[in-house]
Parts: sequence; structure tokens; C-alpha cells
Amino acid sequence: MPLIGRKIFSEMNMQKKTIIFVILLAIGLGLFVLFWFPNSTGARDLNMTYIFESDEPAQYTHPMRMLTPGKTWNQTLYRFFAYQHYYYGFPYYFYSAVFVLLPLKLAAGLGNISLNFLFLRQFVSVLPMIAAMLLLVYLQTGFQSYLKSIVLFLLLFSVPEVVTNSLWYHPEALVLLLIGLTFFFLVRDDLKFGRDFYLSAFFCGLTVATKLVGLFFFLAIPYYLFLGWRQKKIDLRRAFIVAAQFVAIMVAIFILANPFLFWASERNFAWKTQTDLHNSLGGGFIVTYQADPLRWYNVAVQNFATPAFLLLATVSVAIGAFTGTRRLLNQLVIFWAAPFAIYISVALAIRASHFPMPILLPVFSSLPAYFTFFTPPRPTGPWLAYFKTNWLRLAMLAVGLIVVAAQFSFSLSKDIPLYVSTLNREKNNPSLQFYDELDANYLSRITLDRQLIVFRDVEIYFPNSPRYDIHFKWGVSNYYTIQKVNPDLLVLSKQHLYDYTQENLQGRDPDFALTYEFYKDALNGTVNGFTLLYQNDFGIAYISTPLYQQFFASR
Repeated sequence: MPLIGRKIFSEMNMQKKTIIFVILLAIGLGLFVLFWFPNSTGARDLNMTYIFESDEPAQYTHPMRMLTPGKTWNQTLYRFFAYQHYYYGFPYYFYSAVFVLLPLKLAAGLGNISLNFLFLRQFVSVLPMIAAMLLLVYLQTGFQSYLKSIVLFLLLFSVPEVVTNSLWYHPEALVLLLIGLTFFFLVRDDLKFGRDFYLSAFFCGLTVATKLVGLFFFLAIPYYLFLGWRQKKIDLRRAFIVAAQFVAIMVAIFILANPFLFWASERNFAWKTQTDLHNSLGGGFIVTYQADPLRWYNVAVQNFATPAFLLLATVSVAIGAFTGTRRLLNQLVIFWAAPFAIYISVALAIRASHFPMPILLPVFSSLPAYFTFFTPPRPTGPWLAYFKTNWLRLAMLAVGLIVVAAQFSFSLSKDIPLYVSTLNREKNNPSLQFYDELDANYLSRITLDRQLIVFRDVEIYFPNSPRYDIHFKWGVSNYYTIQKVNPDLLVLSKQHLYDYTQENLQGRDPDFALTYEFYKDALNGTVNGFTLLYQNDFGIAYISTPLYQQFFASR
């Protein structure tokens, strides 16, 4: 009879897990549809994408080129594997090209840029993020509680930076999913050092191959091996063997998942790209910045959580590391998150808001440990006696509930305006409005038997049109930049000019003094060889003096 009872209970528990999974899947599908609408905006042409998220077009051209055949078979293969943008690994671009753009190309072609970006945002950012959230929730709850599973899923996905990340094309969601899979297989292995342990090595290698942040498992994996040795699951000799096997699998996957490494020229290019990126993140790209842990705290409270929720999550992961059934998971989360957090706090001066995401979301997911620990048993006697016995637990439970409610309020106060503004960004963007004014009042009066040569800042919109030959430069520019292009029209962002003409800036770019001089002239209306044509609070436009004399001087 007890055997039958256990079997019935097991089946009921499995049915409950399935129901919870289906509910969360339905919520995820609703979120996928919800993000479809804002993600279909902001890309009427490629130039428009620069003014909203300049990282998007910087990446977009590479999977597009991967799918463009070369003149020979060897050139086609080279285009596909040597994708050139080595800020991120080949798995990211392979997934973007083969699993997202290729089916679209076969079904409808890739001529609709807006549709291309919609699919990239939805299937590279939104869908993997939903999968990552499902995985984190499963790891911490086992889908054993309706309330904890659903609330945790909604809480994680409502984090403002998660919503922000779901509105652009970027690798963060894929990386978070791979990190979650590494945790998943380590926990499932449960110190057996069997197939799941080696699967975790596979996904750890794939994480590193996609983005080098996967290297921050460098403490979690040795700690896992130490636990196996301390609990006498493996002896010291076996520990060194499986450690070597883990590293070998990880390195092999890193190399095989980045086939450009088989070309010496591409290896050198990738090394230079990553070295330059590391140096710039540590000290600034154009001007000098200083690492400051306090400013990283400000990034966290502005983009992720209230201070109270950060504290609650930290307490939760600590409780989960010492109590409950998920001690191993939360210990691994700590050994993953702590060195990563220390590194970005002391080593990175560029504070991109998405950098802390793979640190904070696994920590946030530990929240059920707090409520499991402080939830008192159900009352069985008089209420007064129950309260006297459990008052501290009840108080801590109430504090946790208030902090979680405040976190939901904080998140929604940022998520809703962001969603609405993204949905309407083509109507309200100052760069689009600047171009419309410039075109209606000035450009429409210029009639040439050739294209108008335009040099623009990245933040300035100019449409892809046969009327224009458009040029821009990442970073900053100066008179030498302008002389190379020899433009008819200069269109510059005022905020960009202000940013690089502040007093006491220390330039890392050796030509920064030339940039400062040019930008000062642009703000003062004295650009050599050009005449001020139009300006508003957002931008400023100069036209070459001969064209000004031809079309505007007498009017």
C-alpha cells in the first residue's frame, strides 16, 4: 500500500509540474506576442536603426553578409565563417543567420529591413530570454509551487533591464540561457561526475564561445569539484582527471564553435578586437573614465531593482546556499556571481546597463529560498500562541512580501513607459523630427545633377535615398575626417558635440585635441568651409559655403 501511495503522489507531482510549465509557457507566449508590436518599429530603413540602438546595425550587417554568396565556393565559406565582428562569438551570429534570417530569406526574402529586425529582436532576444527565465524558475522551484513559480517568472521578466534587452537585437539573452544550461546540468549531475557534468562543460564552452563572460565559471567549477572530493564522491586523483576533462571539453567546444580560429589572420584580428575592447572598457573608448563600484551600484538600482530588493536577493541566495534542497545551486550561483561582480566593479569603467544581467538574474532567482525559510508552519492551535511562537518569521515574511511588491511597482513604473515610448518611437524621435524639418525647409530647395554628399553623426537620421551619398564615422570626427569625405552637408548631434567639449576631459584617442577643436567650431557656428544652415535643440546642419551661396544666400 505505501508503494502505491508513493506512486500516486509521484504521478500527481509530475502532473502539477506539467501544469505549471504549461502556465508559464502560456505566459511566455503572451510576452512574445506583447513584444512583437514595439519590436516591429524603428527600422523603416537601415539608417533609422542607428538612431535608436546603434549596436543593432553594427551587428546586423554581419549575419546578412554570412548569407550572401561569394563569387566562389571558398569565398562563400570564408564569408560565412570569418564573419569579422569578433566582439561576440560565432554561435551568436550562426544562430542569427541560420536559425532566424535563413528561414526568413527562404520564405519571404531579406529585402524588408523592418521584418528582418523584428525577427532578430524576437528570436534572438525575446525567445531565449523567455527560455532563460523558465530555466531559472525551474532550477529554484522545481515547478513544485504554482505561486512561487508564476510570481518568480513574472518578477524576473519584469526587471527593467530584461524588458530593455527584449527590445533590441543583442546576444545577452542567448548568453544568459547558456549560463542557465551550465547551472542546470551541474545541478542535475549532483556530484556524480557523469554525463551531465560533461554536458555542463559543453554549455560552459559554448557560453565562452559566444561571449567571454563564460570564463567567470572559473571559481564555480573548482568549488563543485572540491565538494565532490570533500563529500567523498571522488578521490583526489579522479578530481584532477575530471577537471582536466571539463577544461578539455570546454576548450574544444570554444575552438570548434568559432571556426574562424582556423585562419591565422582571423585569429590575430579577433585577438586585437578583444584586446582593444578590454582596454576601452577598462579606461574609456575616446576619453578617459575611471572604474567606480558606487556607480555600478547606481546602474543596478536604476536598471534592475530597488536597494531593498537587492538586499533581499543577496540574503535569499545566502539562505539558499546553507538551507533547503537547493543548496548546491545557490552555492554555485554565489561562486559564479561574486568574482564577476568584483571584476566589473573594479576593472570596467564603461558602465553598460546590460553588463550586470548575468550576475543579478541568477541571484534574483534565489528568492524562493527566503520565503521557504521564513514561512511558518500552518497554525494548529490558538492564534495568540501561534503568533508568539512565529512572530519573527511572520515579520520577516511580511518584509519580504512588501519588498517584492515594491519591486513589482518599481519595475512596472519603468517598463510601461519604455514599452509605450518604443511603440511610438517613430512618431516622437527628435532625430526624425530634425530631418523632417531640415528636408522640408532646406534640402528640398537644393537641386543638383548628382547625389548630395552627406556626413552625419551616428545619432542623426538620414534616409536611405538615391538623393544622398551618406557617410558617417563611429566614435568622433575632426577636420581631417571631413576632408576625406569632402561632404556637401554636415549634420551633427548637439549632445554629441556637448559630450566631447566639456572642460577637463582627458582624451584616450591621440587625435582628441583635433576632435575638440572641430566640435567647438561646430557649436560656435564657425566650421571652416561651411555655413550654418539650420539648428534646433537636437542637431545642427552645415552646408558647404559654395552651395550655400548658390541656393540660400539671396533668399
